[in-house]
Formats: sequence, structure tokens, C-alpha cells
Amino acid sequence: MLIHNDKMSKPMQRKRIYFFIGTTAELIKVAPIMKELKRRKITFKLIFSGQRRINFDEFRDYISVLKPSISLSERGYSHSLIFFALWAIKATFDGIFTLRKEFKGLKKSNSYFIIHGDTFTSFIGSVIATFFNLKLVHVESGALSFNLLEPFPEEMIKIANIHLADVLFAPNNWAKNNLRNIKGTKIDTKQNTLIETFRWSMTNIKRASFKKYKNYYILLLHRQEHVVFKKTWSRKTLEFIIKNADPNLNCILIKHPLSIKVIKSLKLAPYQMRNVKIISPLSYLDFMSLMHEAQFIATDSAFNQLESYLMGLPFLSLRNHIEQIEGLGNNVVIAKNNLFIIKSFLNNYQKYRTKPLTYSSKPSKIIVDYLMNH
Repeated sequence: MLIHNDKMSKPMQRKRIYFFIGTTAELIKVAPIMKELKRRKITFKLIFSGQRRINFDEFRDYISVLKPSISLSERGYSHSLIFFALWAIKATFDGIFTLRKEFKGLKKSNSYFIIHGDTFTSFIGSVIATFFNLKLVHVESGALSFNLLEPFPEEMIKIANIHLADVLFAPNNWAKNNLRNIKGTKIDTKQNTLIETFRWSMTNIKRASFKKYKNYYILLLHRQEHVVFKKTWSRKTLEFIIKNADPNLNCILIKHPLSIKVIKSLKLAPYQMRNVKIISPLSYLDFMSLMHEAQFIATDSAFNQLESYLMGLPFLSLRNHIEQIEGLGNNVVIAKNNLFIIKSFLNNYQKYRTKPLTYSSKPSKIIVDYLMNH
């Protein structure tokens, strides 16, 4: 396909665009970019690393049919850190071997290799793009906690990615300013790309799905620096929240695969567990529905911080250091491992409810405009 510039009569060189993802979270945040490319009838290829199983059909109504053009070996279902490290090494070499024919003859002037955020997949993508000398594009760049241990190892991965990237799309001016000493082209997309997928979710959620739980809050710990390396802290934190939350509220406790052992170790009296409903992870739309009806959410997830910011949902971040500024000073409170802060939030969560964010910007348009015009 030839792409024409309105000011030129000669066709521009055809650009080859690749997305490299391995998790549902990455898909949710790059889907708006792919949708904008589809709207403009610009072709691209999706490469799936196999880090986590993704149900691509879940987003069919948003981006129509989407399937990976190339898939590497799936990681499997073991949650062992050793097994994960072996998969990451294998996936890197597998990617280089599998993609060598695909990238033959490509160079930075006619290729974009797009990664997102700070997952292991994104780092593997950085290595592959650097190996084949492709132009590496990093989406949601510059959102840093400035603490190497939280989020771990994601903070280190993101730092590596931004040093390797040629084009860095920052979700706001604060994140762009964090990149001031980094080489490469920096662009402020004004908002996180999540807002576009979120907007779609709000028009498609089943708002009555979780009415059966009546008044409730959501509790979720899943980060490995907490539930793997700080099991005692994680257990005590969950116990403290359940014991001190409004007794008239039900607790929806999400049973993430990494947190199962911590949940089983909870030391709570039967009457304290009476209002606790333990459920498995949900699909994106179902979780958006659960959040929409909640009184507040307490979690160590930065992803949910963004969604809460857009909803105006009171949010207790069970972290000491966060990599996002969205919601700070409004609906977001950082626990900082301080029981007084946690208890104060639990007693006054209503005051952190804010109006849902109104927005008109399309980060995907800013991104695609740049990719097509440079």
C-alpha cells in the first residue's frame, strides 16, 4: 500500500509497522492505535510474545477481528519465577530466530516496532528491535516511580526501554519531562491511550452485573514484589483493610494467581470473613462493571489507578512509590505502608469520590499522525 502526502505528488516510502505485545494490559492500551491505523486503512502486523494468554475476541466489538500475524512460543501456566526467567530467555532467542526472515531488508527509515510500557515482553521487543536495527517506538514512556524496587522489575525494564527507544510517546507533560535527558524523539500524547479503550468499555459494561454484592469495595494485591517477596506484609495489609473497612460493605477480594497463597494464609475470624467474597480474575468489561459499582478500590495496581482516575472512584494505592500522577490530590491516596493513612482512607473514602473525567483528546491520533508524517 502506498501512503501519499497531501503536499507531494510522489508516494512516500511504504512504512512497515509492527506491534509486539504479550499481555492483555498491553493490548488494552495499544488497541486504540491499531484501531486508528485500521480506520485509515494502514496495514500493520501484530506479534504475540506468548507471555500471557490473551483472549483477542474479547475486544472484537472495539477493534473488530484481531489475530496475531506471528506468535512465539506460549509461556505456559507455571508461576515459578525460574520458569518465567527461562521463558523470557527462550522467547528472546525464539523471536530473533523466527523473525529474521520477516525483518530481512528492513531498516530504521522504513520500519516501526512498537512496544508498550514495562512488561518483560516490552524488553524482549526492545532487544529484538535493536538486534534487527528497527526503529523502536515506546508507548506510555516516561512514567517512572524513580525507585528500582517498586514496581519490580518493571521500573528497571522501563528504564532500559527508554534508553533503547528511538521514538518515545509520553502520556502527559510530566512523563515527557522525565525523558529530558534521554536521546530520541519525545512526544506528549496529552492522555494515556487507555482513555480510548475505557470510553468504549463504559458504553458496553453490564451495569447490573454485580448488584448482587450490594454495597462493596474491591481489594486486590497481585504485584510480585508484594505477594511473592513480602508475603507477611501482604497478609497483614489485607487483614488490616478487611478488619477496618466499613462493616456494612462487602469486600470483593480478587484471587489473582500470584496471591492465592497469601489469601489462604489470612488470619481472620469467621465473622470477619462473612462479608468477604473471593472471586477469580474477570474479563476487562466485567472488571470495569465491577469497578463502576464499587464504593472504592484498594490495590497495588497502577493500571487500576488510571481507570479509577477516569471514573472518579476513590482509590487506595497499596504502594510506597507509584509511576503515575493521575488522580493524585483528588481521588488517589498512596498508603506508603502507613496504617494511619490506610485507616483514614477507609473511614473517609467518600470524600475522595470525584466526577468522572471528561475528555475529547485522542492519543492514538497524535501517535499515528507522527508515525505517518515522519
